[in-house]
Amino acid sequence: MDKSHQDLSVYPVVIDEDKLNVKDKYPLLPVPFFMTVLGRVKAGKSTLLNSLCLSPRFYGDDFNIRILISPTAKGDPAMAHMVEHFEFVFDSYSDALLSEIIDMIENDEHENRYLLVLDDAITSNFKQSKNGKVDDFSALVTKYRHITNQKTGKEGMLSIILTLQYFKFMSVITRTMSMGLIICGELSDSELRKISEAYDFFGGNSKKFLELYRKCRRDPYDFCFLNVDAMEMRRNFDEIVWSRNDDRMTDNKSDEE
Repeated sequence: MDKSHQDLSVYPVVIDEDKLNVKDKYPLLPVPFFMTVLGRVKAGKSTLLNSLCLSPRFYGDDFNIRILISPTAKGDPAMAHMVEHFEFVFDSYSDALLSEIIDMIENDEHENRYLLVLDDAITSNFKQSKNGKVDDFSALVTKYRHITNQKTGKEGMLSIILTLQYFKFMSVITRTMSMGLIICGELSDSELRKISEAYDFFGGNSKKFLELYRKCRRDPYDFCFLNVDAMEMRRNFDEIVWSRNDDRMTDNKSDEE
């Protein structure tokens, strides 16, 4: 058989974009998303959450039903607005609660978009076990984009924001599936080193990552936004510190020279 004219091209799959239910929010993450916010106590996470979840400048108008799981929110004045305006507020996480939320989304009679915020609700208990079994939350973040409204057939009905105080609580699955990481406040050198090693594709290596990170933290309440989806590192949400596109342009110029 003559294979000299065999077509080995890979063609794109035709997808019904309406079913995916994606909403562009650049320079923020597109909806649906899984975002992680990392920072210790008094790092500004609560202030950031209020803006992200409630302000129309961010995601305030993008979700019909918002669910907060937080062991401390009801006693935290900085979270009072979220407690007031979220449709559901729970003070503890459980696998049963997570299952109930997924069931509610899948069987919703309307086209409601859901935002699930887990504020310091995930701890070291959520590490993968030695036998390889994955906890329910980690399993969710691998498939959240495909949770489907059974009535309409639309995917992308759930977005997730996870806040953590320690990088070690981010499992390999959580890091891999998170479309964006926001780093708030002061972190130890050892923890920053671990983050730089995990995200060294921003900048190309761990040393360059740390140099870029320091540019994001010029003022006390600055934060570093790693937009994995767009491959950009930003100081807060407005200033681009590093972009994959800029790196490609530099490489192309070097090749031309």
